[in-house]
Amino acid sequence: MESNSDDSDYKPPSKKIKNVKIEIENVRKPKNESKSKRNMKHENEEQTDTKKFKMDNHVPSKSDACNSSDSYWQNYELLSEYQNIDLNVSQNIIKLFDDGCTIPFIARYRKDATDNMSPEILREIKQNYDKINILKSRAQTVLNCIEKSGKLDENIRKSVLCARTIEEVEHIYAPFKPGNKKTLAERARSLGLQEPAQQILESNFKVNLHRYIDTNNAELDTYEKIEKGVVHIIAHMLSTDIKVLTFFRKLKTQGNFGIEVKKLKKRSSKVNDTSANQVDESKYENYFDFKMPVQFIKPHQVLAINRGETQKILSVKIIVPDFVLRRFTGFCQEKFMYYNSDNARKKILDESINDSYTRLMQPLLVREIRAELKQSAEQASYNVFCSNLKQLLLTPPIKGRAIFGIDPGFSNGCKAALISPVGTYLTSMVFYLNENKKEKGARALKEILQEYNCTLIALGNGTACRETESWISDLISRNYFHPLDVSYVIVSENGASIYSCSSEAKKEFDTLDPNIISAVSLARRIQEPLAEFVKVEPKHLGVGMYQHDLPKKKLEEALDEVVSECVSFVGVDLNTASQCLLRRIAGLSDKRATKIIEHRNKNGPYLNRKELMKISGIGSKIFEQCAGFLRVGPITAEEEVKFYEDRNSNKLDCTIIHPESYELTSKLTKHLGLNLTNVGTTEFINAMKTKTIKVDIKEMSQKFNSSEHTLKLIFDALTKPLNYDLRNDCSKVPLFKKGMTNLSDLRSGDTLTGRVTNNTHFGSFIDIGVGCNGLIHISKMKGQTLETGNTVEVRVLNIEAGRKRIGLELIQVM
Repeated sequence: MESNSDDSDYKPPSKKIKNVKIEIENVRKPKNESKSKRNMKHENEEQTDTKKFKMDNHVPSKSDACNSSDSYWQNYELLSEYQNIDLNVSQNIIKLFDDGCTIPFIARYRKDATDNMSPEILREIKQNYDKINILKSRAQTVLNCIEKSGKLDENIRKSVLCARTIEEVEHIYAPFKPGNKKTLAERARSLGLQEPAQQILESNFKVNLHRYIDTNNAELDTYEKIEKGVVHIIAHMLSTDIKVLTFFRKLKTQGNFGIEVKKLKKRSSKVNDTSANQVDESKYENYFDFKMPVQFIKPHQVLAINRGETQKILSVKIIVPDFVLRRFTGFCQEKFMYYNSDNARKKILDESINDSYTRLMQPLLVREIRAELKQSAEQASYNVFCSNLKQLLLTPPIKGRAIFGIDPGFSNGCKAALISPVGTYLTSMVFYLNENKKEKGARALKEILQEYNCTLIALGNGTACRETESWISDLISRNYFHPLDVSYVIVSENGASIYSCSSEAKKEFDTLDPNIISAVSLARRIQEPLAEFVKVEPKHLGVGMYQHDLPKKKLEEALDEVVSECVSFVGVDLNTASQCLLRRIAGLSDKRATKIIEHRNKNGPYLNRKELMKISGIGSKIFEQCAGFLRVGPITAEEEVKFYEDRNSNKLDCTIIHPESYELTSKLTKHLGLNLTNVGTTEFINAMKTKTIKVDIKEMSQKFNSSEHTLKLIFDALTKPLNYDLRNDCSKVPLFKKGMTNLSDLRSGDTLTGRVTNNTHFGSFIDIGVGCNGLIHISKMKGQTLETGNTVEVRVLNIEAGRKRIGLELIQVM
């Protein structure tokens, strides 16, 4: 894994050392006097070092940093480093987060402060900001613990406050942890060897170690034991030195580190590891002899390797290039004036540097690399989850059609329910797939479909799905439902059974069987996906990869953020939205959503957004966060004229324009010669489109003292109908089917149409209607990026019927 080129820019430290005046105390001088001089000298040198360190790292000076809990870096600086973003943008984002602003609000209404960042990037930034706060909190906890032990000095304090990772903090704290076995350095200090060790490290004058020999102490009775103790102390001092840690941190970014994975050799002991016996080792065959540079390893590979290591199937090793030791050695030698030393000091420094690297620094480096790989892989996995969930939630609704939902089953029959074009439960039935009962079920199904003029069936993909699909497909092929032109769509059942047994479901359907409620939910997932999917915890929706390997709390927080973003960006009607939808709006909560509905039930429909301010618990800050995502308008078309005759109503409440920009919107429309009362009409929209083509946004923003992003949002909103649904911009629709194909009928080379059900880093899973999903490996995607819900044309490459694996190749996105 080494590369000679890694060391090509390395230059041996110069042997020309400036003359440095160093005062070494006479051993016969009083101890207090010598320590006082040494401390003064030490403090002066540290102040100089710290000042230079801050200048090198562009950290604002803090004269009292050593005597406070403040870090030697600012939050916005470290966040800027993590995310590679401008310092000013980093400051803006932190201020917005600290002010309680939500990601949907920032992404839509504060684009000028974030340089037009997407919600996805903002979510990642928020996670890193949380990590920074955890780091600072942990650093302060560590300082408090060390201080209580009476072992905190300025060197340790500075090292902790300069640490930029949790691993660094824990590395510095390790020797001071209560209850821990004393480290080698601690044992040496307890023997009184701190003073000579510090003298040797800080000066190039000869230090007489023979004076510390104590024949009455078995641990100090030889020169070799004293020298060894001094080496341990110096090694620890090197490993916690600010400049050394900073230099070592840079080395981590410069080398070609590798990862080597092998199958773990089983011990021949008689211990019966039942957990390991239950693991299918064949899943990890790709990693039984695996080598790769760290920078090229894929996130799913890291997660798989970590899981295999946890299950004691794999052993993992990080390969550190030799140049790291060479550069570390050179840096330490130059910093501590190695070349002007006598042979005895050189020998001790050589041993100390090697000991520090082998026992302390290299393990720290390996821990940090493993931690960064894990964090990066987990972040990528979160992104996959969030992306798939977002695409699922933003599936275009199939409105205005009655839908017949079927929750398939064998022994208990298929539970089915029909909903109206507006989602109201109408009727239900149970039919069986037994040969002697199929005909009876077919007649009942036909009667219901014809009675309610329903031509769309939503079929759950659970147990008995294939048998039910085969039966329905056969009826369609025989034109059994004539004159109706019936089709069906397969719907994911993930989370439906959990929702059907929830208190929320029972509140709406207090007398219905949970299986019937599931059938209603399946139908609604086609008619209004967003409103139905938000009733289920995101983790139960079956999207993403390696969900069991991710921290549960962090995953749930990330997915909840996506749900809030989707619900907020689509927007909900304040007069019709359920509590389940309202609580997902940015800035709102369960309690606030409940109060909004209670106020609506007690006082009638809302006339405008501002009425929210009358509700207890919704102040100006909460209103700022949620107002732009709530629509207020007439419930039916018949009420429109009467609703807008009321002087308290405002058509802008049916747009994405935030109330804070209503005055600006009024000025803009007047400037363009348009009447705001006509917002949403075809004439107004056409006029806006014509006029905005000629507008110079930059000039207009200066004229009205507003940001360009805000003006663009206003113009975009005014060129859309009222209550515009952004999901209408999406071309993805459910895959409607009239027939089916069996897995046994598939042949290599077959061309099929399917729908993307899930995306991962290694490929996309496609429902091609054969009972199990096929996989388009990333190498077979022809460079295209697929999204959940895309309809695609694919070619079958290979089939493993026994393992239900189908390899596909992408032909085109339809």
